[in-house]
Amino acid sequence: MPLYHFDLVNTKTHLDAGDAELPDDIEAMDCADSIARRVLTVRPEVKNHHYSILVTNEEGEEICRLPIDIIH
Repeated sequence: MPLYHFDLVNTKTHLDAGDAELPDDIEAMDCADSIARRVLTVRPEVKNHHYSILVTNEEGEEICRLPIDIIH
């Protein structure tokens, strides 16, 4: 299974949210959504400050960047 990496970012990386072996990019994006929701629960101050969950693959290629501000 591919390895994906997750970071909380705005203009720079603020938190290494870890790695996960997942079957595909779609599962990695779903995982990013779960991480974003947990971040908002623990650190609600990140809302409205242009933070995103950045997902990269093993090669360091960006898979997606999920803006925290779109999470409800």
